[in-house]
Amino acid sequence: MITVATLFWTPNAHSHHFSTMYNETWVERLYRGFQRNLTRPFRFVCFTERDRTFHEPIAQERIEGEPTYATCIQPYRLDEPMILVGLDTIITGNIDHLADYCLTADVLAVPRDPIFTDTVCNGVALVPGGMKARMFDRWQGENDMDWIRANPHAVIDDLWPGQVNSYRCHVKAHGLGDSRIVYFHGKEKMDDPYFETVGWVRRHWQ
Repeated sequence: MITVATLFWTPNAHSHHFSTMYNETWVERLYRGFQRNLTRPFRFVCFTERDRTFHEPIAQERIEGEPTYATCIQPYRLDEPMILVGLDTIITGNIDHLADYCLTADVLAVPRDPIFTDTVCNGVALVPGGMKARMFDRWQGENDMDWIRANPHAVIDDLWPGQVNSYRCHVKAHGLGDSRIVYFHGKEKMDDPYFETVGWVRRHWQ
């Protein structure tokens, strides 16, 4: 079985303005996106700093310490095959093959950074089992993006071109195409009234 993981905490002094709108419904919408588009058995885990009430079968793991963006490394402590995404993510198509990668591969896979294309980002992480020793136990609190870049990784864009895309840099300009996962980054988020008129967002983020 594969684990799907995300993180949700109450905004604090470390939070940027573009990530203060989240609430429990974002976690539930994300769960339902995976439920619609992943036929492999999975469990869904939310890392959070306190007990939450969800109306979907969402397990909770406690965040250690005060949450910052570096906290996004904590799910690696599960040591399980895992798809790790942020709350500003929409699942738009079947992702069985991405789950299969996590179950069979031996190296982390992440997207090419859509802005700084000579490196990678952590918009989505396909994580094989057995990554705890490398990714969590050795982690000294580094920024999550820096830590991802510093460790061995494959590039999702090379494995499955056009299937894991940035809204800001890919979908906004070129359309949804064959996207299976769309990750948002920066100030544009799915709760903006503009997206009420965007059909693919209305279909897939609910």
